[in-house]
Amino acid sequence: MKNILCYGDSNTWGCKPGILSRYPKDIRWTGVLASKLGEQYHVIEDGINGRSTMWDDPSNLCRNGVAGLGYALYRSKPLDLVILMLGTNDLNFTNAEGYYHGIRLLAEQILKANTGFPGTSEVFPEKPRLLLISPIEETEDMPAHEESLKFAYYTQKVAEELGIPWLDAAKFAKPSNKDGCHMEAEYHLSLAQAIYEKVKEIL
Repeated sequence: MKNILCYGDSNTWGCKPGILSRYPKDIRWTGVLASKLGEQYHVIEDGINGRSTMWDDPSNLCRNGVAGLGYALYRSKPLDLVILMLGTNDLNFTNAEGYYHGIRLLAEQILKANTGFPGTSEVFPEKPRLLLISPIEETEDMPAHEESLKFAYYTQKVAEELGIPWLDAAKFAKPSNKDGCHMEAEYHLSLAQAIYEKVKEIL
């Protein structure tokens, strides 16, 4: 069985737009992905509402993605692939260039996990594999809309610099007008299909 860790924020957790409760497993993109991949794959969900790449949220200290990464990797290992989709919440603390620095730091730590997070067994028994996903954009009425349009550029930049695959979620999913940043059920489905195809290429 191949183990896949999905490390993200509320759109990985499956937050319903405007309601902020959670979609059922069979609606969340992670659950749809698991169903499509079948029994030979184990999809591990690790999404936290409000999680950023590397920024501290004074109101909730569990939301720093870099600080929580080691815990997630240790809980989930051995891993064949990590899917990383963060950035929307970065715009509460920085701009798109700040997102670039945060997502690159996370990506580097994941790719070096076997030495950066040593233990009695390796995080990646085979070679480290990482799929980087650029977050969906925010709606035009949101304060960070213009910065969110730069996600794809900076995500591609990191992917090319580190030589890893990436996917632009904004090509397959849109934010709901109910809150400007979370996905309706139909977009969990379309995003899951795109990620499924990418995962099959990688594994």
